[in-house]
Amino acid sequence: MRIIKLYGMLLFLLVTCSLNSCKKDDEINIAQLAGKWYVTNDDPNLSVDGSINYTFNTDKTCTINIYDALANRDTAIHRTYTISMDNNLITLFNEKGYYTEQYNILKLTSKEMKWENASPKDGNSDKRLIRTTD
Repeated sequence: MRIIKLYGMLLFLLVTCSLNSCKKDDEINIAQLAGKWYVTNDDPNLSVDGSINYTFNTDKTCTINIYDALANRDTAIHRTYTISMDNNLITLFNEKGYYTEQYNILKLTSKEMKWENASPKDGNSDKRLIRTTD
């Protein structure tokens, strides 16, 4: 009787661990990456005077559009990108093939994407992006 309870507990733990390990995979649907995304700010204490949009294409190219409202200036930056084999890391490169940004993809759905800076010393920050409708 005691062995049956032990096996039952073991089976319960195994199922629980299996479901939890799949949870992150369910939040990263790399097929949803293509499209236009804007960086959003959730900090109510931070004032933002512009916008940053990322447009990801299926040919592994990306355009970053930066609008500076104070200078009334738009800037377009062209990048290429790679996705890691496990779909958890995105790396952006400039026109010369040099690394510019690298993020751990924490979440990627049809409406939202969350990035954690994978190289903290490069000057980039974590990002939360929302898909645009235009």
